[in-house]
Amino acid sequence: AALISLVRNSELEGIEQSMRHLEARFNHKYNYPWIFFNDVPFDDTFKARTQNLTSAECFYATVPESHWSLPKWIDESRFISSLEYLGAIGVGKGWMISYRHMCRWNSGFFYKHPILDDYDWYWRVEPDVHFFCDVDYDPFTFMEENNLKYGFNMNILDDARSFPSMWRQTQEFMSEYPEFIHPEADFSWIIDHKNDGEYNNCQFFSNFEIGSLDFFRSKTYNTYFDYIDRKGGFYYERFGDAPLHTLAVVLFLSKRETHFFRDIGYQHDINKQCP
Repeated sequence: AALISLVRNSELEGIEQSMRHLEARFNHKYNYPWIFFNDVPFDDTFKARTQNLTSAECFYATVPESHWSLPKWIDESRFISSLEYLGAIGVGKGWMISYRHMCRWNSGFFYKHPILDDYDWYWRVEPDVHFFCDVDYDPFTFMEENNLKYGFNMNILDDARSFPSMWRQTQEFMSEYPEFIHPEADFSWIIDHKNDGEYNNCQFFSNFEIGSLDFFRSKTYNTYFDYIDRKGGFYYERFGDAPLHTLAVVLFLSKRETHFFRDIGYQHDINKQCP
């Protein structure tokens, strides 16, 4: 298992904040390695200061350019129009090219990086987050012993203007690949029954995730990601990894394979979970 973070050199102080909290609350007892990802190489200052905060091993990985660039099937002029439109109507980060790459990478590429080949579990850690409570057990062991695949800490509602076609595309996928849908899949909590069964935009807040890498490496998940990716919504709209992960978990896992880590006090920006 590993603690993983996608972070820029410029976010050093933010990730130091997160590391101090998680090391003090949990990892000083377990020494799980930290793996940092960046679309450019990490500088020596970043490496030295992060290594100074933990007795665990630290690894630094560069995201391949092919995983952080516009796919060849994307119409660039349509993409630029999308950036301008979503920025004009006030969709959060709708104008940021790097944000599109980040969401796509977190959706379909992080688990493919060879630095994670020898790992089975990950805990995603963002810069500038807070952990308020001591974690007196090992969540990775807990997940494994209870046959869990995905752990979350809070749910949020996102701006529906970011991903208007994702649910329709997901329904098309379900019709085309019914064999992939878990027989105990529970859609009840993500469906707005007062609005013709549309997606209600509720999603796992994916900047806190504890998950099985085998789940994301599976043929089922990757068939779904590839299907959605080829539709272009990461660039023609502003698809996020949070709704995509949420829909995948709902489609392909039973509720018994997911876990709400309600006992872990956590804050990211204005979003807070207190036990």
